[in-house]
Amino acid sequence: MIHKISAEPRVSEKSARLPTLAGIFYPSEAEGLKAVLSQFFDATVTSVSNPKGILVPHAGYVYSGPVAAVSYSRISPDFDGTFVLIGTSHQGTVNSVSDIDWETPIGIVKADSEFAAAVTLPLDNAAAREQENSLETQMPFIAFRFPKAKVAAILMGDQSPAGASAVAAAVLSAVEKTGRSIIVVASGDGSHYVPAKKAETNDLTCLAAVKNLDVNAFYDALYAIQPSMCGYGCIAATAEIGKALGATEARVLTYATSGDASGDYRAVVGYASMEVL
Repeated sequence: MIHKISAEPRVSEKSARLPTLAGIFYPSEAEGLKAVLSQFFDATVTSVSNPKGILVPHAGYVYSGPVAAVSYSRISPDFDGTFVLIGTSHQGTVNSVSDIDWETPIGIVKADSEFAAAVTLPLDNAAAREQENSLETQMPFIAFRFPKAKVAAILMGDQSPAGASAVAAAVLSAVEKTGRSIIVVASGDGSHYVPAKKAETNDLTCLAAVKNLDVNAFYDALYAIQPSMCGYGCIAATAEIGKALGATEARVLTYATSGDASGDYRAVVGYASMEVL
């Protein structure tokens, strides 16, 4: 007898985006992931400041998870608005927004489809489904600490001043149209594969330049120092959005490198936590 083999389930345009990095960047089992995230937040000594935006890194949790938790700890776990997640496109895709839910080992992070529809950027759910750590690594943090929140995920390939301004304008237009309470999450790592001292000096000097939310000063520092920083456009867009929403300062909360986890400080990646308030 010949049995008909069932076709593999097809991913529809609106299907939840499945994890691609579970078991690689973070634990794939729910209880293990919850335990790791609990450890990060339990070890974070900070207070809620309810910022307009935050900067978080996007490496494997063993390296950057504790730094990301510092930023997320500044936000009340009762937050039930929309996280506007702006993540570096490592493939350099066109700046775009997605309106799909995100599946994690500990639950679904729901998309704010109405807000995403109001963002004046191309809608590209296919790009969001690609393996992109800048977006995916944030979703377990959101699912764990902010179960009532939704997300509008933006992929940012154009990191130029014009690209950052375009993303900021698109987000602010959506805020005006929808009246949403948002918190912007800039996903970006610091210097890549340089000695730890150089990474720290370069990264903190550049971030100090955006302290007063002066995006031009930030890009001037980037041009002068030329750090191998990932996600600087996301930081610039977040500063611009925060300033328009009433923020006055970008404050670095903590800084670490991959060397702090590996013990090898010869060629590291830098990770910063920052709030815009």
